[in-house]
Amino acid sequence: MPKKAKAAVMTAPKKDLEILQYPLPRVERGCILVKITCCTICGSDVHSWVGRRTAPTPIILGHEIVGTIVEMGEGVTRDSGDRLLEAGDRITWTIMDNCGKCYYCREKGLMMKCRHLKKYGHDRCADPPHFIGGFAEYCYITPGTCVIKVPDNLTDEEVAPANCALATVVAGWEAAEIKPFENVLVQGAGALGFYACALAKHYGCRRIIVTDVLDHRLELIKAFGATDTINVKGMADEEIIGTVRDQTAGFGVDCVLEVAGLPNLISLGLKCLRIGGRYVEIGNSYPGANFTYDACDLMMRRLTIKGIHNYDAKHLQMGVDLLETTHEKYPFRDMVTHSVSLENMNAGMRLAESGEAIRVAVLP
Repeated sequence: MPKKAKAAVMTAPKKDLEILQYPLPRVERGCILVKITCCTICGSDVHSWVGRRTAPTPIILGHEIVGTIVEMGEGVTRDSGDRLLEAGDRITWTIMDNCGKCYYCREKGLMMKCRHLKKYGHDRCADPPHFIGGFAEYCYITPGTCVIKVPDNLTDEEVAPANCALATVVAGWEAAEIKPFENVLVQGAGALGFYACALAKHYGCRRIIVTDVLDHRLELIKAFGATDTINVKGMADEEIIGTVRDQTAGFGVDCVLEVAGLPNLISLGLKCLRIGGRYVEIGNSYPGANFTYDACDLMMRRLTIKGIHNYDAKHLQMGVDLLETTHEKYPFRDMVTHSVSLENMNAGMRLAESGEAIRVAVLP
């Protein structure tokens, strides 16, 4: 094993990432050193890179990670599902390390809001152990992280986005209390939208309507369970609402999932709901994403709005289980449309920002 390894480091927003070297850490008790085999670029990575949201620098971005175990610290024997672990196993892990003891972890069941939270790809990398993000050759996993052994029938590219996109969507549909035969609207045909459709189909939803402005994404998402797609480019809100109502016997959908990250979609999506409908907000993960809505309509039509940010460990396990059992039914591997090496990281970031790619894989 080398004494040093490479990482693509963001030293400031709106600047190209720099390839730097850091010393590999000693593996302490409860920790795992992983050789990264694949990390996909998430929309939040792009938000940080372009300065849409603040990030401490220097930072190794990237959190949708799969890798193989190089070394396990004392006390590490099994993953969070009690499966035996050993060197060479492929694993993925939760985006966060949480303490398990604070008010939010224990009293409220919100591990993703732990008062002592550490997040892969979100924290400053200047100090040891340095390797706490996915755009690198190695990653150092600390004891409060939930680790999941990757099933043999899944490729790295299929699993990597589960670490954020899929697990978050699982948390979103759970919060929405989605039921069989319900009608749903998914706002956005990006990676989260693809997973949202597959889950909605898996849960037995009747009409799965998807809106976006890119035809190639809307065409591909049909393979993930979308029953109706609407290219809303140039359409007035009233026309979109009318189309959704026409597809749901005039009532509107039972639930809307916003995964495009556009705040102006929120008021539109709320108007697409039936009376008593539920709205789940996931996409607007950056400050200043403001919207305006008539509170009277929320009250009179008995609407519910829920915000979802990240997920619990169980949601990542549920996501991996979904991939394992349905990977032959849905073309999850087609979601990774491009791949780049660590040295070509900046080209990959620009590609992810353009919207041309669904997911870009970084293969160190």
